[in-house]
Amino acid sequence: MKRKVCILWALVAVLLSPLAVRGREARKPLTIEEMISLKSIGSVAMSPSGKLVAFDVASVDWKRNTFTSDVWLADTAGGACFSVTNGPDMSMAPAWSPDGKVLTFLSTRRGAPQGFAFRPGRGEAELLFEAPGGVQKYAWSPDGTAIAFLTPEEPDPDKQKAAESGFDAIDIDAGRPRSQLRLYDISAKDIKPLVSGDFHIIGFSWSPDASRLSFVSSPKNLEEVMWDTQMLSVVNRDGSALEPLNFRYYASYTRRGEAIWSPDGRYLGLEVGDLAMPELHNLIIQVYDFKTGETFNASGDTDHFLYNCHWSADGGSITYLAYHLLNSQIFRLDIRKREARQLSHFPKMEINQVSFAADGRTIAFSAGTPDWPQEIYVGDIDDPDRAKRLTNLHPELENVWLGQTEEVAWTADDGLRIYGNIVYPAGYVKGRAYPTVTLIHGGPAGNFNNSFAGNYYCPAQYFAGQGYLVYMPDVRGSIGWGSDYLRKNIRDWGGGDYRDLMAGLDDLIRRGLADRDRLVVWGGSYGGFMTNWIVTQTHRFKAAHSEVSISNLQSLWAVSPIGRILCRQYFGKTPLEDPEIYRKLSPLTYAGNVKTPLLLTQNEKDERVPVEQAVEFFRAVQLTGTPVELFVYPGEGHGTMKPNHQLDKLRKTDGWFRKYLR
Repeated sequence: MKRKVCILWALVAVLLSPLAVRGREARKPLTIEEMISLKSIGSVAMSPSGKLVAFDVASVDWKRNTFTSDVWLADTAGGACFSVTNGPDMSMAPAWSPDGKVLTFLSTRRGAPQGFAFRPGRGEAELLFEAPGGVQKYAWSPDGTAIAFLTPEEPDPDKQKAAESGFDAIDIDAGRPRSQLRLYDISAKDIKPLVSGDFHIIGFSWSPDASRLSFVSSPKNLEEVMWDTQMLSVVNRDGSALEPLNFRYYASYTRRGEAIWSPDGRYLGLEVGDLAMPELHNLIIQVYDFKTGETFNASGDTDHFLYNCHWSADGGSITYLAYHLLNSQIFRLDIRKREARQLSHFPKMEINQVSFAADGRTIAFSAGTPDWPQEIYVGDIDDPDRAKRLTNLHPELENVWLGQTEEVAWTADDGLRIYGNIVYPAGYVKGRAYPTVTLIHGGPAGNFNNSFAGNYYCPAQYFAGQGYLVYMPDVRGSIGWGSDYLRKNIRDWGGGDYRDLMAGLDDLIRRGLADRDRLVVWGGSYGGFMTNWIVTQTHRFKAAHSEVSISNLQSLWAVSPIGRILCRQYFGKTPLEDPEIYRKLSPLTYAGNVKTPLLLTQNEKDERVPVEQAVEFFRAVQLTGTPVELFVYPGEGHGTMKPNHQLDKLRKTDGWFRKYLR
């Protein structure tokens, strides 16, 4: 197996940006192809000894029009760094056996993802376990004797036979094949059913003594968005004594299902929505006490959009990541005091995932900055600010110009302080105003942060290289500024959030940065809603691109499972109960006002924002005589996953903006 090698280098966490040690203007701007080709890191797994870090890296395969993923290993002492796999398949989700002798991962080299094992220094990776429908998630037992995994249920033979005979009508409310829990015995090399039933299992985790597993289930497939009826249960490793726990919560943001066990096995925690709070609210860590059978909110008054939780070795605290202002930082929650303390203080960084060694202190994490894409870092959980950077996955960027990112803030019309980022254009001269691209994030509970804004979903660095000032506002409704900020656009889509965006743009114009006569806008998903809304409310933008966008809230409620969740959270009532709010806040209602040349792109298989959302708006805008085009990309879901489709969308966007900025 051919191994790709990277050069390791270490830096203290108060990192000198690569841009600080090279001239910006002497480098060429990032091209669209180069931007799409940049690698990205997925899962991170620190070895039990803390001497090796495994991680998966996604990269583009232009010839096959797909993205591939490989598993890499890095020596934390600064030695070798190499790929364990070398495509063209997807290899991902690395995990270590408890003794650290075996590295497992999932690979599609046999079709559906199956479990493979690699023993460092002992040859090639080999198939370890497989299931007919493939492996979705897996985890080693703490004693190293078994691997539990999720796999789709096997098709009902009678239904399958009927479908093959042409009786293949689809029940619109029927979920996809449900995920079920299986157990692979390492010594016996066999697989046994562990948990099956009329439910879908979202995620699971082992108890510290390997005697039990917890799992989160819902009556239907997760993609049907039946989050409200999730249930947390435990079961013995032999499948006996299945027990649903009295653990009630809001589940609309709880999608992983991997609860965390305290080291002594007494407590089980899960990041959830707090029933004592309004539904649309930041998460808490709720804990079940097996001794008393009761639950409690371990987060107290802490108000974080948190994820990636890990119980400390001494049982007294839980570490997690949370979006905090424009960064993602590491926090430690004291279980007894129910108070959280910030551990990392990186001035500009988004930390994506943290993994621990067996000592409970040594950590590895992936992180990116505005000046550089994701890399792997290692350090100590008690002093993460001194973590060192291990990898250099993007040497090609040494010859590329990258724009300087700056945090900005302004005051909305109601006095609320709003935040965001801008990226300065190539050749920036102080005092000169520049054509400005406004990018709008999805969600609404999304955000722009201090990560690298150079990818398809946030192409700020590309547009900056083309001479644009790029403006990325975190308007009300964004995450990172607490639950009150998150909830400020309830029953007000296109209200305060729209005024926030325009106020920030006006501030950039007053500062002499943005040219008021050369403004363009692009947003996707909720950002697409906002783009559609903007072109119905103002004629200030010369061109707009609305991607996988919402135009009609009433039809969104009817055809989109997640649309019904969002409408309930933000509007409180159904279209039958309150038709006026759906009409009032739908861009389609005001399509006759559109004068801005509008490019619409939508994805054929998008179940979250179906194609008809764009078609409805397209047909309405056509009647106005305003230039409008709609392109639908076959086979794509809510995310655009084929490189050539990403390339085509960006080229169309670039051309559309240039055409109408002449």
